[in-house]
Amino acid sequence: MLLPPVSLIITSYNQQGYLSEAIESAIDQTVAAFEIIVADDHSTMDGSIEAIREYEAQYPGLVRGLFQEKNVGIPKNRNSALQMVKGDYVAILDGDDRLLPRFIEQHAAALTASPQAHVSYSNRYDVNQLGERRRHDRNPQPSGDVLAYIARGRKGILRSMVAKYDLVKAAGFLDENHYHYDGFILTLRLAKLTPFVYLSDPLMEKRDHAGGTSRGISFSEKERCFQDVLAEVMRVTKELPEKEKRAISKNWLAKISRLYLESKVEEGDWSGGMDGNSASSSERSASDKGEFENGTRHTISGGTYVILHHSIYFLDGLRS
Repeated sequence: MLLPPVSLIITSYNQQGYLSEAIESAIDQTVAAFEIIVADDHSTMDGSIEAIREYEAQYPGLVRGLFQEKNVGIPKNRNSALQMVKGDYVAILDGDDRLLPRFIEQHAAALTASPQAHVSYSNRYDVNQLGERRRHDRNPQPSGDVLAYIARGRKGILRSMVAKYDLVKAAGFLDENHYHYDGFILTLRLAKLTPFVYLSDPLMEKRDHAGGTSRGISFSEKERCFQDVLAEVMRVTKELPEKEKRAISKNWLAKISRLYLESKVEEGDWSGGMDGNSASSSERSASDKGEFENGTRHTISGGTYVILHHSIYFLDGLRS
């Protein structure tokens, strides 16, 4: 079976402790990568640049380094690497990820067997900072038309997928205006352009780090980001049936509501638990009159909700 050439992109910033594992996993594939582009976002004093140059010398023609002259951020660094791609298909991973040996083989075979689909995405292992596997998804994910599925807020696909390069280009590469959602928006736009095919076997390892990139960002900044992303979601999905669009909007409003609750817990400004008790008639009357303060949380008829910017966001079913 003739398999399509797949380019691998690895982006890194001060990840020398993990970067060699990522590059080695890209090299040690049962079907060789067409090229491995390692894009360094101006790492400082950790040896990343020297390590990349050593791999370039050891694997000429296979490993290609890209070195930013200043720190440009994840989306722009990824896009700079995408401009260099020569393969028909491309996969993007971070400098602390690891591919399993059959990543390219199984993705390429799945795409060849499903010629109508131009994006494949796989299950993955989440691993801790020591590289120990913690979990993987045991529930089957959809294939085919996945636009509504992704639009509901399904993140985390980018680094486990292989996509046709021409479609990635048609989708506008990574959206540099949405730093924390650049991968999500790309997969959303791709889902509008082509069917996806899902591979249930875990084919890569994504490393979890304590804290994450969103800690220290205020609720108002996160909410503004969510609202901007929701606007893009609704733009991309405008041709979906109204019922689907309402479900998508409801999901995102629920995410904003959960975000608010989490921010109050982090700030230590949270009174009362989610007890599910019904509100009194006086509370219902106050709600009807708009007398509840912005940002407060209430229960009514057994359901929990918060007031944000004088809009009501219902929280039923959000307990983890």
